[in-house]
Amino acid sequence: MPPRVRVRRNLPLPAPRVPDGGADEAGPVTDPATAPPVPPRRRRVRMLVDVVDHPDEVAYATGLFEERGWSVRPAEAEERARAGEARRAALAVEVRLHGARFGAVRTAVAEVERLLQQAELGAWVRDAALVEHERPPRTTYQMHRAPTTGGRVGRMWTWLGGLDEQRAVTVAAGPDSREAAEAEFAARPLGGREFSPDRHGLRVPGHSDANPPRDETPEARRVRLAWLTAGSAGLVLAIVCGMYVVRAEGAWKLLPALLSTAGALPLGRMAKETRDRGRPAQWAAGVAGTSALAGFGALVGQDVTPGDLWAGVLVLGAAAFAGTGVVLAVRRTFFTRHAAWLVPLSVPVVWSVVGRLGGQMHDAYLDRFGIRAATVPTPALGRYLAAAEPMGLALGSVLFSVAILGWLRHFHLGRDGSYRLFAVVIATLLAVTYALTAVALGADRATGAADRAAVRTATLGTSPPDYFGLHGHLVCVRPVDPTKPVPVENGPLPTAHPVLSFGSTTDWIWLWDPSRDGKSPAESFAVRREDVQLLPTKNPAPKRCPAS
Repeated sequence: MPPRVRVRRNLPLPAPRVPDGGADEAGPVTDPATAPPVPPRRRRVRMLVDVVDHPDEVAYATGLFEERGWSVRPAEAEERARAGEARRAALAVEVRLHGARFGAVRTAVAEVERLLQQAELGAWVRDAALVEHERPPRTTYQMHRAPTTGGRVGRMWTWLGGLDEQRAVTVAAGPDSREAAEAEFAARPLGGREFSPDRHGLRVPGHSDANPPRDETPEARRVRLAWLTAGSAGLVLAIVCGMYVVRAEGAWKLLPALLSTAGALPLGRMAKETRDRGRPAQWAAGVAGTSALAGFGALVGQDVTPGDLWAGVLVLGAAAFAGTGVVLAVRRTFFTRHAAWLVPLSVPVVWSVVGRLGGQMHDAYLDRFGIRAATVPTPALGRYLAAAEPMGLALGSVLFSVAILGWLRHFHLGRDGSYRLFAVVIATLLAVTYALTAVALGADRATGAADRAAVRTATLGTSPPDYFGLHGHLVCVRPVDPTKPVPVENGPLPTAHPVLSFGSTTDWIWLWDPSRDGKSPAESFAVRREDVQLLPTKNPAPKRCPAS
């Protein structure tokens, strides 16, 4: 979202810049249609803005548009308003936007009208249209030494780039691209690398295409996209069929083997090496490619089911959707412009929040056993590891919401005058939602793990698994002096069966009695460490401690 511009009416704004010789010596205005192609996803909306025909108003409007980085010039004769509408001056303004084609004109008009309304200008938008420039395809040619040995080995080594001279040129793609590249190489010995047709050759790298297909008509474009879609589906189908070949039995293996070649022809038409050749070459390349993919699917299918493959495809699709949406949401915003100081500032804050959440999860886990976390040794690393899972899940849900907002922003939805306030409100709500979701998930995960550990200890008589640095062990309690009474909080002191201990950092140690689980309001008890001996249970399955 472009920043809001505030302009005072009492300050003079610069008029359109002219050469030193005056306005009469100004050259012709460059037509954007003949300018170099715009970058991808960079939209230009050209519009005619009618301004009150007064020098001050025209100069003020011109400076206002130029301050936003938009190109502005007086409208030409064929662009001006109809005859009979006097007292108006027409300006041709070109607004630059990032995003999709859909909604670009509406958003640009809304931006200009909002700017004019804030500046209280006597101007309005008469006409607007999206300007699109064709991006001519280009290709790269790599210069290489002529192979000294012929045959397949020399051609393969040349194709792999083993004979490259580390010089490349980029020219317009097409049937005559090789001749143009040779002329570029021969025109100059750039870097001391002179091109000689007798000693050098040219090759097209794998990432480049010397003569890509051109969509002369909309029908040709639709046909090309249809073949491209069929080829992409054929790639996935070949892998899936290869996985089913391993799982099928008997003659049924033949069915997925035949279906794996369904995308052979689209794949052959997609490959640049066989695209312009006949159908036999396309079929041969396609069958070889689909067979290789089916073999890969057969190897993978021994350990992975087709359901796992489709689940992986869905996960990758969701990750691509969320990742792209997040980039679209945060680029050219306050966060990216000030990331140099926002990221270092947020690291200690996030670090303390993660540690705090991990401590709360340890509290929730030990609270199930009636033990205070302050009396148990809890390593710092365990707290951070405990908070990683709930914070990761909460972050994933929040990022998915941010991705949706990013796609809405890409298609110019919701970008009106209140978009800034809308963005602030949404960012605040997402931050609060993230914090609450992380805390709720952390408490739920900790409580669930503690419940499972308590049930396992009470029913099976075994020590629970470790929980992010909390180590529980079944021990037998034996008084140091059996003739003296032992002070016990929440007594009596059980000595006939094992109890659960998580260690202690104070003079008193809290222990959990499995026999009280659900039967007593106080399931844990505390004794002084100097009054008892804690002996590890060698065979806790009988749930009995040896007699002293």
